[in-house]
Amino acid sequence: MADLSEVSIQPDMDEADEDYWLVCLHEVAGCPAILRLIAEVPHHIEIEAYGDLVAIVWDYDPEPDGLPNEAESARMDFFEDLLVEAVEGRMNACLAIVSTATGSKEWTLYADSGDTVSSYVKAVVVENGLPVQVRCGRDPQWVQYRRLLTDTDDEPDRD
Repeated sequence: MADLSEVSIQPDMDEADEDYWLVCLHEVAGCPAILRLIAEVPHHIEIEAYGDLVAIVWDYDPEPDGLPNEAESARMDFFEDLLVEAVEGRMNACLAIVSTATGSKEWTLYADSGDTVSSYVKAVVVENGLPVQVRCGRDPQWVQYRRLLTDTDDEPDRD
């Protein structure tokens, strides 16, 4: 994982969903990298019930700054919107982490059934010919999320 020692943290409020994200800007191999994670687990989610971790990785040809070009970024944003609408609305899953750096964007979800989420994502990937890989595992205590949240040091002031 990237070195988060020099992280800039900025709150980002999605007005439509009232989702609260921490946005961490740092560098990887001299290029900008972006880490977004939910500031806290939503109140309606019981961590123990969402113990499956699903990692979705989209590799891309980076621009000189390591980030995707505008068209690829728009495709990724559309994919993320589709993903969130489907899995959070119908599959008991929570998008908790999104990282973008040096040729790769990764979405990390916690779900009650990683197999269900994985099957859905794989179908979308095949249908749309997306360069996406899906991995499933277990993280019943949300260790990966908590480690990243801790690594960001102090949370920003919430006005």
